[in-house]
Amino acid sequence: MVKNRKLVILIVLAVVLVSVSISIYLNKKATPHYQYAYLDTNKVVQTYNQSAEFQQLYQKAEKELNEFGHSLQEQINKEVSDLEKEKEKQKQGKSAAKQRALDEEYGKKLQKLYEEKQVELDNKKAEIYAQLDQNLLMKIKEATAKIAKKRGLPLVVDERAIYYGGIDLTEQVLTVLKNGGVQENE
Repeated sequence: MVKNRKLVILIVLAVVLVSVSISIYLNKKATPHYQYAYLDTNKVVQTYNQSAEFQQLYQKAEKELNEFGHSLQEQINKEVSDLEKEKEKQKQGKSAAKQRALDEEYGKKLQKLYEEKQVELDNKKAEIYAQLDQNLLMKIKEATAKIAKKRGLPLVVDERAIYYGGIDLTEQVLTVLKNGGVQENE
């Protein structure tokens, strides 16, 4: 009976050990093995900037900036003309010393006007190019998200953050961007 008892205990222990081993094996199999991907953002931006689509967006931005600059120049011309008329009116009947003082005063007003308009132009330029950059980044994110979702990739980072491993999605993202946001096998 003692022998049977030892045999039963050994069998129970063997069954428990096998069950635990199977459970561990199945848990490892059931746990998804994620792969992470990266993107050479600089290459994507440089390549996309050479595309016809980007060139059209860039030309549109340049046209908007030129129109704004032209409008601003017209404003400057009018304001300069108004200042000149005002200065000449102020100078009438004044001594040469007062006229020189008025010339200096209006010279400072003109300089201030030009500086203000230059700031206005710089701000508009920054706004237009920021919109262009935002548009580009949105397109890159959309293309990257499509590819990552299709491949079951939970994370895509910039290449500069990777020291080892990962899947390079750069060419696939460029292909999607070149195809107007459509993957080849959709």
